[in-house]
Amino acid sequence: MANMNKEIYAQRYEGYKFELKYPILDIGGEDGSFLECVGATSGTVIDMVDDVNKKYNHIVADISKKLPIIKGEFKTIFVTEVLEHLKNPLYVMAQVFDILEDNGKCFISIPYTDFSKRFSLGEWDNGHVSRWKIKEIEDQMKKIGFKIKVIQTRRRFKGLAFWLPHCWIVLE
Repeated sequence: MANMNKEIYAQRYEGYKFELKYPILDIGGEDGSFLECVGATSGTVIDMVDDVNKKYNHIVADISKKLPIIKGEFKTIFVTEVLEHLKNPLYVMAQVFDILEDNGKCFISIPYTDFSKRFSLGEWDNGHVSRWKIKEIEDQMKKIGFKIKVIQTRRRFKGLAFWLPHCWIVLE
């Protein structure tokens, strides 16, 4: 995903209110724009981006391999529009489970499909290598150990013709 700025995030996520508890981790959070958009005053971002917002602690790492060793646990973790780009998203989420505090919340944003047959959309894939139905997402997250709450499902973002439905899921 290309770097996004605060205005784009604000347009895409207007109306979402996240209960932020510190410390916060944003996995695949690029330059920190999403954390800024949701009003986080501090946080840690893990991504491969080196042009970053100095307001946040940045760790340059390839999350498709293994998350870097991080001291402590997090009360809030965001995984926003990342999992669909990973060949093994459950490996990342198992690591997230390990670093999420017992009373913490992980917010994931992910497109899902209700099509029974999975297929490649060619150039429209936008780098998506993983696809699920909502029930599959829920089942896999439960196997890892998360408690799940789907907080919103809807057609993708306002003003965009991209057809994959999108959902926010809270994992505890």
